[in-house]
Amino acid sequence: MPVNIIKSVIHPTRSQELVSQIIPILISWAKHRLTDKTYGDLLSALGYTCYSGIGKQLGNVETVLRTLRESSGAKDIPTLNALIKSPKLGIPADGFEFVYPNYEKLSVPEKKVFIAGVNEKACAYTKWDWVLKELGLKEAILLSENQLDTIKRIQFSYGGEGFEHKSLKEYIFEHPGSINSSNIVIKETEYTLPSGDRLDVYFEFEDRKHVAIEVKPSTSLESDIIRGIFQCVKYQAVMDALKRIECKNHIIEVILLVSRKLAFQERLLAEELGISYIENFKM
Repeated sequence: MPVNIIKSVIHPTRSQELVSQIIPILISWAKHRLTDKTYGDLLSALGYTCYSGIGKQLGNVETVLRTLRESSGAKDIPTLNALIKSPKLGIPADGFEFVYPNYEKLSVPEKKVFIAGVNEKACAYTKWDWVLKELGLKEAILLSENQLDTIKRIQFSYGGEGFEHKSLKEYIFEHPGSINSSNIVIKETEYTLPSGDRLDVYFEFEDRKHVAIEVKPSTSLESDIIRGIFQCVKYQAVMDALKRIECKNHIIEVILLVSRKLAFQERLLAEELGISYIENFKM
């Protein structure tokens, strides 16, 4: 059985989790030649506003890569730590000395030239997917600034329920096997959550799994799909909160079901937010 490098060299468990998040983020930045990222950018990508231990975790990242270099013989794996810089000077902090012992002795101009060369190696490296596989990690999904701007500026239109939406909803309600669901004990359409939101279709199963389904017809515009994804995020949060106050232990799944193929950006957003989806659904 392969050795899990991260678990074998990093302790405690929380550091293992953080390193497992940081490495895919840094690899994605290297692949996209994003070499102007700051410590604050990394914190934001991790979901933090403030965390004083980021330097230690970057040291752990380098420890993991060193171990992989030694165990695999792949001595050419570049460091990723130079991608993260202080916003004031545009270079890594003095903690980078852990990666390159003579770093602190360089002048600021020398450091900038040196770091540019180090980052070029990281960006040009072609085996990052192999590194992720060896470490048992998945690539981070990162949205570009243009994609984020599109999502935030999307214009919504509201109207009554269309024929296709109603038909889809009723079909799934009557044919749960069409989405590989069986052994249902409760099923409803327009199921109302405590937040006042209504689920298009709601199932409860014998194994105590609760499933909410948001339906989108083939005519759905990008704005409809994006709104549906964020509705699913809200449904998940409300159902999780309800489970907590009821002191129950059932599994919750929220699914976006769309009767057309999702565009790349729509799929990317759903995956980034952890929303399950079924696309190109046919009745």
